[in-house]
Amino acid sequence: MAGLLFVYTQTSIQAAKRNAQQHREADGGQISWRNETLRRHGAIDTPGDKGTVRELVGKAREEVAVTVDKGKTEEEKIKARRGKRKEGGEEN
Repeated sequence: MAGLLFVYTQTSIQAAKRNAQQHREADGGQISWRNETLRRHGAIDTPGDKGTVRELVGKAREEVAVTVDKGKTEEEKIKARRGKRKEGGEEN
């Protein structure tokens, strides 16, 4: 149960940070409370696309994969993929 709560809080925090960053960028670097109010009442379109939790998790996995793969050569990456296929894992 604690693990589920941890994952939920981390995901919520990431989504809130991403949302705040999009609003700051749309307002020119600082949140405008007037524009925020207009957005919430439908007078202004919301900035950017709203991502789902699945998209956030997918992006996090890609970032982890990139950091892990940075030190490997192409040959090591191919061997790792082959090993995953033999074990029945995903090919990504």
